[in-house]
Amino acid sequence: MKVYHGRYTKIDEIDLAKGELNRDFGQGFYVTNIFEQAEFWAKRKGKRQKNNGEITEFTFLESAFTSNYLKTLRFKDYSEEWLDFVVKNRQNDTDKNLHE
Repeated sequence: MKVYHGRYTKIDEIDLAKGELNRDFGQGFYVTNIFEQAEFWAKRKGKRQKNNGEITEFTFLESAFTSNYLKTLRFKDYSEEWLDFVVKNRQNDTDKNLHE
């Protein structure tokens, strides 16, 4: 599946260590399969840097969700579990068990 990342500049390589803390889903590299959403973020981030921003396109293999290399958690819909996960990440509560 094609996914997009909106940023102030195009990127050549994903570096997970550069992700900001206290984000909705924790530190990481955020992408979307909705081009317009990436476009919004590119413009927003670009405006701060006095440019138009850039959208980088990636091909994401769904098999990555079953890989032992990545730790994944999927929510089918908004739920109490989803909300608890977001709130704990915003509080930088990543050391605690997110499924208490």
